[in-house]
Amino acid sequence: MMDLSREGQQSASSGHAPPEARLELLEAMVAGAREGLCILDERSILLHSNEASGELLSFQPRQAMGRPVYELGVSSDFDWSIGGDALASGVAVSAIQTLRSGRKLLVSAVPVSAGEKEAKRSYVVVTMREVTDMGQVMTRLRDAVELVEQSRSTLSVPTGREQPVDEVLAHSPGLAAVGETARQYAAVDATVLVLGETGAGKGVFARLIHQASGRSGGPFLEVNCGAIPEGLMEAELFGYAKGAFTGADAKGKAGLVEMAHKGTLLLNEIGDLPLSLQVKLLRFLEDGEVWAVGAVKPKRPDVRIIAATNRNLARMVADGRFREDLFYRIDVLALEIPALRDHPEDIPGLVRVALAKAEKRLRRRRAITPEALAILGRYRFPGNVRELFNLVERLVVTAASDTIDVGDLPVHVRRGAGHDEGSSSGPASGAALRKRLKKMESELLKEALVRYKTQAEAARHLGVAQSTVARKAKQYGLRADDSTRVS
Repeated sequence: MMDLSREGQQSASSGHAPPEARLELLEAMVAGAREGLCILDERSILLHSNEASGELLSFQPRQAMGRPVYELGVSSDFDWSIGGDALASGVAVSAIQTLRSGRKLLVSAVPVSAGEKEAKRSYVVVTMREVTDMGQVMTRLRDAVELVEQSRSTLSVPTGREQPVDEVLAHSPGLAAVGETARQYAAVDATVLVLGETGAGKGVFARLIHQASGRSGGPFLEVNCGAIPEGLMEAELFGYAKGAFTGADAKGKAGLVEMAHKGTLLLNEIGDLPLSLQVKLLRFLEDGEVWAVGAVKPKRPDVRIIAATNRNLARMVADGRFREDLFYRIDVLALEIPALRDHPEDIPGLVRVALAKAEKRLRRRRAITPEALAILGRYRFPGNVRELFNLVERLVVTAASDTIDVGDLPVHVRRGAGHDEGSSSGPASGAALRKRLKKMESELLKEALVRYKTQAEAARHLGVAQSTVARKAKQYGLRADDSTRVS
């Protein structure tokens, strides 16, 4: 029992408390915290956790110490990749996670460093708190966004709903400036026009504006103006009254504009909106009234409109394909999203996010070699961020091993990046290289097992998780006491 006498308190307050007392104080703080708290090292090994985290994720803290976090919380479907994201970006990351049980957790990961120079080590402090009340969720989300804004290097904004919005990694000055402008637009309630190529992330920034605004507690709805036939688009947007037309719902139906009351409606690909409906949209933007098909009186929903397009609306106005008055009405605040080829320094971070999402969805964990990542960094990605995410998901499925290498990349990507196909990236040479790498890996693993006797010590020596050593040892038929030479 720690001495809390006046003398002990004075000693502690003066900064001269003995190390044992300071350690006991720290452990008491961790144990008594109402939030779940876990400390991980750079290899995602759990160094310490409290009872609150064990209760939330269904594991025993004392038994879990020293184990890789990916072996914990399997039944709860907790995503530990947030710790890796924090380490990779060097700033705090926050998100809402929904467990299989339906419980929602507000999770934050903060990277910290300890030690001096060569002995300096990196850790991640992961905190988690159960949140059920939506107002409470949104307050904490705003606090999380403010924390990330201070870092200015990574922007991660959850939707506040079932799943978090795709992260926007802004390591490049250009994309960081776009994120700053989006947050400024969120502070007002004017119409926003988001411009950018297909797949550049227009929908992501639209969600960002919504979630950082005072409407974040309301709905965020999206409609693709080019995906719905013209004959149905009016009813989809503005709804229809009872008995408006043959085959209609007898009770009538609210349109998306009305359903987005107190929230935000994203009109994606607004350049494809028919001219006849442009007039009706302009009327709503001018006077706030919505006339459903067949209705005898209007409604006045409180909705913020965000429009997005990859087209040149000014040219369409000149060609008579888009109403000039509507163009000036939606072009109040303009936000232009740069193509991915214009900020390639963001590609490594986006690849990490894509790998983490693919791992969660496909239940396959993949790493990527620096050489393969360098090629992706030189590829121009005509389909932008969407193409990158689709490519990474494909590679997670088709890669020949647990690590995506140059030979796994599609030929058009390697050629588009200017990679010399005469190097060791062809199918035959790639297979030969992988065979040599596997042989080297097995020999290194065998040497470590023979020398250090146990898988745990071998893992510590190699700087990997024990589960990795166990899996590789089984793959190569090795045991800790095995002295058979691997061929």
